Amino acid sequence: MGPARNRNRPGVLWPDFRQQTHARLYRRGRPVCTPPRLESGKLEIVDEPVIFASVYENHFGHLVAETVPRLPQALAALPQWPIVFTRLSGDTRPAPSPMFQTVMEWLNIPLDRLRFVERPTLFREVHVAAQGEHLDGPPTHAAYLELLEARIAGNLPDQPRSGVTFVTRAGLEHKQGYHAAERYLVSCLRDLGVRIIYPETLSLREQMQHYAQAEVLVFSEGSAIHGRQLLGRIDQDIAMLRRRKDSNMARGQIAPRCRSMSYVNSVGGTLNIRNRYGADVEYAMKSFFRLEETLAYFDSVGVPLRARWDRNAYRKVRDQDVLAWIFAMYDPAIEHHLKPANDDEYLLSQFDALYLTHLKDRAAALIKARRVK
Repeated sequence: MGPARNRNRPGVLWPDFRQQTHARLYRRGRPVCTPPRLESGKLEIVDEPVIFASVYENHFGHLVAETVPRLPQALAALPQWPIVFTRLSGDTRPAPSPMFQTVMEWLNIPLDRLRFVERPTLFREVHVAAQGEHLDGPPTHAAYLELLEARIAGNLPDQPRSGVTFVTRAGLEHKQGYHAAERYLVSCLRDLGVRIIYPETLSLREQMQHYAQAEVLVFSEGSAIHGRQLLGRIDQDIAMLRRRKDSNMARGQIAPRCRSMSYVNSVGGTLNIRNRYGADVEYAMKSFFRLEETLAYFDSVGVPLRARWDRNAYRKVRDQDVLAWIFAMYDPAIEHHLKPANDDEYLLSQFDALYLTHLKDRAAALIKARRVK
C-alpha cells in the first residue's frame, strides 16, 4: 500500500490485481479502481495483521456510501484487528477529521484502532471485506443490514415515528448546488408543520435521530441521503426531490431500508456552467422546480403546500437565487474544478427556456464585473 492518487485509486496493489473482485472498489456493479504506481525504495514492513477499509475519505457521502459498507462484516469477523486507510497524496491535513471521527464513533469503532498509510508499506496479512453495498449498485442484501443494525444497536432510544421531515440543501453555499427558491419552499413547509433539517448544522447523532423518527422523510437530492445508510430498516416512507433529470440516486441502498422509496420529478430545468474539459458541472448547477409535481407530492403526504404557495413570492426568491448563484460561480477565487470555462453566451442562452429572459441583462453585467476581477 501507498498514498492514494484519488478516491478511485486507493493505493493498494492487491496480488493478481486484475483477477481480484471483492477487494476492489465497485460502483454501478463493476470495479473502477486501477493498480497504483507505488514509489520505489525502502518499504516499511508491518507484520501485524490488519483490516483494510479504503482511502481515507473526508467527503461525507463517499465515506458513508463506499467505505462504511466494508466495516460491519469485517469487524464481525475480526473485532480486534486494526483498521487501515490509505491517505491521499499531498493531503497533509490532520487525520481523522471531526466528521470522520463522528462516523467511526457512530459505528462504535474506537479511534485508537485506526491506522493511516502515508508512505509505501508492505503488510504481511490483510483482511478485506467485500462492499456490502456500493454507489448505484444492486439492492443491499438483508445480511449486510443485519450486521449494520447489530453494530449500531442502542445508539438511539426507541421512539415513535410521526410527521413529515424535509432534509434541505438551502443552507449550503450556492456553488454546492440546490433548487432556486428552495429557501422559499422551506419557509412554506415550516409554516405547515413540516420538520426542517439542515444536516450541516447538526451532530451526526442528531441527524440520525431526526431521520429515524420521521414517518415520511423527504430529501433534497444530495449527499445527505447517504446519511440514511448509517441506519438500518425502519418502517417509514422516503422520497427525494430530484435536482437532476431521471436521477434515482441511492435507490438500491435506500429502498431495502424503508417501507417505500419514491423520486419526485421536481426538476423543471437547470442552469449549467462548463469546466475546462467542456463538461457541465452538474453537482454545482442551479436547478428549478417543476412546480406542479412538487406541489402534488406534498399534497399526497398530507402537507397542503399548494394552498400556502404564492407564485409571485416564489418567483422573487427564485430570481434572487439565480443572481446569487452567478455571483458565486464567477467568483475569481472559486475552486479550479468549479471555475467556469465557457463563454458568456453558453450560460445566457439557457435563460429563455427557463422563463428568465428578464434577468439576462443583469446576469450578463454580473458576469462581466466578476470576470474583470
